Amino acid sequence: MDFRDAVLRSNEEAQRNVAPFLRTRALRAVISTFRNDANGDFGKWATNPLVLRMLSEMQTALDEGRASEEEIERFMVNYLSDSKNDGHDAFKKRTTREANLETKDLVGALNEQCELRCKGNAHYERREFAEARECYAQALGIMNLVKGKNPFDADECLKNRAACLRNLGAACMGLKLYGEAIEHLSEYLRASPDDARILCRRGRAFVGRGDFAAAERDFAACLRLDPYDAEPHDELARLRDARRRDRERSRALSRSMFQS
Repeated sequence: MDFRDAVLRSNEEAQRNVAPFLRTRALRAVISTFRNDANGDFGKWATNPLVLRMLSEMQTALDEGRASEEEIERFMVNYLSDSKNDGHDAFKKRTTREANLETKDLVGALNEQCELRCKGNAHYERREFAEARECYAQALGIMNLVKGKNPFDADECLKNRAACLRNLGAACMGLKLYGEAIEHLSEYLRASPDDARILCRRGRAFVGRGDFAAAERDFAACLRLDPYDAEPHDELARLRDARRRDRERSRALSRSMFQS
């Protein structure tokens, strides 16, 4: 209601500018932030050429299938989550919701997320990756909200949150949502950079996204941790084959273009 009123109170030019983007959830979320102007000037942002160009480019990327609404929303959240970027302090203040719980109160939250992960595991084993992803996302949501007051409980929360990130990354891989998988696995690896199994999983996600250089770095890191692990050796061999096929396709396309 507040958002609608802000749009309707703005001038005709501002309303005309934002109207084409209001049908898209992710862009509607961007436009709603115009209300945060220090002077309450919604129209200043709705008539800013740079802002309108950004919205237009986002809409084009969505229309052409180069990005999903979820990817755009994650991009915005990641941008605002970085303390180096404008808007971080306000974003953190508005979105930080944590409960520092005593052990007796924490048990219920931990049990609930464990049940969700077990349910997700059952879906995953049946290759019901969308349902598994939903369960894991709910479990991660719980672990993002709770913290333990004493060191043992805090460590338990971190371990369970890490498990949610691993599982969520695997479910996204099953759905071929490689970008989202990379985000979850990278967050896990920031705390556990020497986990070769997850490094290898993220490497496969990079392959799925066509980022062969990043994939090769992950597989090479696996081998530095364990030179005798067969899996990264196999992945590197498949990666070389994929690169070779990619080069051959490019050369064939180039030849056909010049022949035409």
